[in-house]
Amino acid sequence: MRSSHRACATPPYIARMKPRRGAAGLESGQRRALLRLGGSAGLALGAAATVGGAAALSGGNASGESFAGPRATAIADGLRGPALLDAFVRMRGRTDGGLVYGWLQSQRSTVIDGEVTPLCGVVAGAVHRFERRSDSVWEATILEVAHYTDPQSGELLDTVTMPGTGRAVRVPAYRFGPVKARFAVAHDEWEEFDPPQGGSNATQFVPKSSVHLQRSLEPATAVGDDVCLRANEYGRVYTDRTRPPGIYYREWMVWRARAMDLARRTTFVPAQYAYTALTSWRPWMQMDDLRGHTLDSGHGAKALSWADCPPQFLALTRARHPDILDDPERALRSAPV
Repeated sequence: MRSSHRACATPPYIARMKPRRGAAGLESGQRRALLRLGGSAGLALGAAATVGGAAALSGGNASGESFAGPRATAIADGLRGPALLDAFVRMRGRTDGGLVYGWLQSQRSTVIDGEVTPLCGVVAGAVHRFERRSDSVWEATILEVAHYTDPQSGELLDTVTMPGTGRAVRVPAYRFGPVKARFAVAHDEWEEFDPPQGGSNATQFVPKSSVHLQRSLEPATAVGDDVCLRANEYGRVYTDRTRPPGIYYREWMVWRARAMDLARRTTFVPAQYAYTALTSWRPWMQMDDLRGHTLDSGHGAKALSWADCPPQFLALTRARHPDILDDPERALRSAPV
């Protein structure tokens, strides 16, 4: 099963990646400062969101321009079938078989009887390679790591007290893969998951099971001079196929890139994404039969190198998984650890 970490369009108040010319002659994002949630920054984001929402309702933006430019609209309308899938791969990865990286900053909350309680921050990253299997299917090899942090201090969590039970539980290190994942405009498959496929801590997240996976892409839309593309993923875990699923995972990622970049037909398109996920309790949370789930909400971006990822992610990964930073190509080829 894919990782439990992965995301309406990325709001205009999230700073765009400023394009520069990468070492391989491709456009990439400049190194971004770490974005933190809350405080005065959170108030500023909320105010910007209000302005953006009012502009959308009026059919334009704050400057009086139309909601979507004609060029972006034409490009979005042209993304159908294989062209839509290729655009997704160029936004999330690259089409020439080279390595590409990505990062995520998210807040995870528990939801119990409608009560939403912040649980932790999630600082995650991945290295992956996409390979075309047919006109309608791409396959990615993915290695992910995630760090769970205190929502106030940002420090790495060793234990956390779970809402609803009051039980203090150990927070396991998360390193998942490398694993294979297939993507299509509409993809529906079953796979048999054995924890060694994920790594030494995989049983804390997904037990030995049959996994029903559904992935899909929604029609692209234009916003201003950008194109937005929603990718959906739904996984249900069955330890026994004759019984209801014990674990489920539902994810939405909305990728956003400049229409002019998509029009260039390069193998790599700078892109950002907004992220939302609903997930049942993981085994490590020890929530037993308590009804509820977790909710993740965050944002991230893809990059051509680890250097374009947030300093906090790099520091935490350096302490726990230095091999992934030092030799990502080898880590992606190696067996899970």
